[in-house]
Amino acid sequence: MQKTVYNHRSLGPCLLTLCASFWLLGCVSKPVTVDAPPPHMHEQGQQALQGDTPETMLDWHGTYQALLPCDGCDGGGIAISVQLRDDKTAVVRERRVGGDLSRTVVPSYTGPFSFDPVGGSLISLRRSAQEPVAYKFFVAEGWIEMRERATGAALKPSHMYRLRKTSEPVN
Repeated sequence: MQKTVYNHRSLGPCLLTLCASFWLLGCVSKPVTVDAPPPHMHEQGQQALQGDTPETMLDWHGTYQALLPCDGCDGGGIAISVQLRDDKTAVVRERRVGGDLSRTVVPSYTGPFSFDPVGGSLISLRRSAQEPVAYKFFVAEGWIEMRERATGAALKPSHMYRLRKTSEPVN
């Protein structure tokens, strides 16, 4: 019986060739067909229709608070508290902190809110379809961000308009 002796010099080129072969095989892609829809498009559409939206996926119920920037507040701002309830009603309270307190902001909103259509992450607070939007927020897990009322565009700098969740809803 003959013994085969391997030394490190004979294995190096073999291993290098083997690795290069696997790398090249990994780079081969499937041919693209122009007329075929992306894979699983139908299943993704059905899944979205079944409820995978920010409204159903996020734990948005609760109270959110922040100190928003304010011109003329002399180191203060506007303290805001937004309570989003399970029944899709909201209570918003604002209060001026610092500066001329005679211009204190009054509690501003109590009423319904709705998620924007087609699975959007924006909510609009308005009492009826005929009234203008009182507030608009982007909803995420653990925070909401105040947005421009008409367009939903982010206010700048956006981190200054982010409200953190401070409590779960009380039923």
